[in-house]
Amino acid sequence: MTKKYTLLLFVWLTSHVLYSQILKVDKGNLDADSSGYFMGSVDASFNINNRSTTAEEEVIFKGLNGNADLVYVSDKHAYILINSINYFTSTGGPLISTGYAHFRVNLLRKKTLSYELFTQIQYDDGRNMPFRFLQGGGIRINLAESSNSSLHLGLGIMHEEEHWKSIRMDGQIIEKEIWKTSDYISGKIKVNDYVNFSIITYYQGGYDNESEVFRNRVSGDAVLSVKITDRLAFLTSFSAQYEDKPIIPINGFVYSLTNGLKFNF
Repeated sequence: MTKKYTLLLFVWLTSHVLYSQILKVDKGNLDADSSGYFMGSVDASFNINNRSTTAEEEVIFKGLNGNADLVYVSDKHAYILINSINYFTSTGGPLISTGYAHFRVNLLRKKTLSYELFTQIQYDDGRNMPFRFLQGGGIRINLAESSNSSLHLGLGIMHEEEHWKSIRMDGQIIEKEIWKTSDYISGKIKVNDYVNFSIITYYQGGYDNESEVFRNRVSGDAVLSVKITDRLAFLTSFSAQYEDKPIIPINGFVYSLTNGLKFNF
């Protein structure tokens, strides 16, 4: 095994130990009648292909994705930690990495109207964003819930700080601090004893006083889970994000589609 592939294997393993702003552990799934327990999951996916344009110039694309979620449920509240890290590289190109850690507290979780506090730290090398930090709070409304489905709405506000590397001036960092609304809607459907489908969509928008412009961001995640055993499942995940006015001139719409395995504990 070459040093390059040894490094990739090491990254895949450490991603489980190190670590959706996507909530892969949906608070709507927490058992309202139980308390004093931990629950969590770890999932990982690896993609590699050589779909090159010519046989003479073979280009190999490799991607790694790892997620780890942990929840503690007390009698009245729930404490949720979500982590994700991703790596992507192609022949002759740099190793691109993205990741985030998100911590959220759901207060009075058993109520139809509950309260949330959250904070997140994030980076995205591929989009020239070395640092993002946010913190905020809001309310969570249980719109509908049954044994096979759930629907929740979140309304909140947050303070966001972002650092972006300037594309036009090498070494320059553009810093932004904006107050934004932070809203989401999430749902889950249990198709049968083996198949579950969940989706969550976020909207974050706020006025940038420095640039005198209103900035909007929409992101979402859809996950299809197929149960293999009581603790192991196969996942197909689709994530997307759109920004109408990026702070630096980059692609406003990005997406990813991954397949992998999820271990629940």
